[in-house]
Amino acid sequence: MRQAFRIGVMLGVALVVAACTSVLGDFEVGGASTGSTGGPSGCQAGTADCDGNPADCEVDVSDDPQNCGACGARCLGDGTCSASVCSGVTEIARGFPTPQSANAKFLVIHGDEVYWTAGEGAGGSVQKVSVLGGPVTPIAGGQNAPYGIAVNQEGVFWSNLNDTNLLWVDHNGAGTPKVVFNSDYATLGMAADENDVFWAQRAGSIGAPGKGSLIGRIPMSDGLADDEFHEDNNTSPHLIALDREHVYWVDRSERGSVNRTPRGPGETARLTEDEQAYPYAIAVDRDHVYWTNSPRERANDARVAVMRAPKRGARNATILWRSDEDDDVANPTPDCIAVDDNDDHVYWTDQGSSRVLRKRKDGSGRQQVLYEGGTPRGIALHGEYVYWADEKDGAVRKIHR
Repeated sequence: MRQAFRIGVMLGVALVVAACTSVLGDFEVGGASTGSTGGPSGCQAGTADCDGNPADCEVDVSDDPQNCGACGARCLGDGTCSASVCSGVTEIARGFPTPQSANAKFLVIHGDEVYWTAGEGAGGSVQKVSVLGGPVTPIAGGQNAPYGIAVNQEGVFWSNLNDTNLLWVDHNGAGTPKVVFNSDYATLGMAADENDVFWAQRAGSIGAPGKGSLIGRIPMSDGLADDEFHEDNNTSPHLIALDREHVYWVDRSERGSVNRTPRGPGETARLTEDEQAYPYAIAVDRDHVYWTNSPRERANDARVAVMRAPKRGARNATILWRSDEDDDVANPTPDCIAVDDNDDHVYWTDQGSSRVLRKRKDGSGRQQVLYEGGTPRGIALHGEYVYWADEKDGAVRKIHR
């Protein structure tokens, strides 16, 4: 049903290119602010005020490996800073939700800002930072296991796994976050563009189908949360991706699938006839869909893989990378995945082997290890860089592609 809650719709607003509960709150479509993450003010180029005293501009961010390009942007390891760029990995934020209980999850980039979720329990948080680094802006605290996250021109949306709901707040975290949908089931992955916000919902435990599993939609045109957009009681939805015509999502089951649901009229289709072993994350470019298969029992390493299929579908998926054939590390656990139209590589994180990797989209050649360490989770591409969140120390890091 269309949930009674509305996102405070303002009639006549024009957008760019554009179990349920009662009324829970509202925001104004078209009324969100974009803001900035702050940074040096009144300082000469190449310098910044990092001690809170705007009179001194005491840091030369052009060559300081602890403040490379922005205050607090650290060059890790033996990395050096030259012309405000680290020679290797740059850590642009760390220690969220708190240094004592660091636990970063998923991230998304909107404009030139990185937004991410962090925390396993009731002390979870949502925050943002400039892609360059600098002051971190709190978006929301006291969240109960924040999980999926999506950002568009209207603000920041995320799912709270333990509270089984979806929330919204503006880009700067002004005011109290509003619950935009309340569910009886686990709310998981999210994705958004200027027209819609979508979420995945799982009725049972991981891999268990059940009534209440679905892909939901919140159109920005009217703000009505629709949990009947695509109901599928025979699946266990997890993470999702979008293009202009379809929502792509994984059924995270032992005999799982990768699926395509039209955003307009039409039927949901499986993209391949062959079964996928616990598909976890999904990404799309112009012509193809990519995903990670990450079985829950590491004894099944032969099924751990990075996969690809054409958007139109195929009889069988193409294996781009498989742990037992292409790697020599123990206990690989592919996690999140990222692609774009301008890069010939697919990028992914691996919790089990503590790595960030990439490989050519056609599957040729060997994988490249871009970074090793920590517990990499969410991943995104922006400009010339790969960004990822590290669960172990609550950090956000980046490296040149």
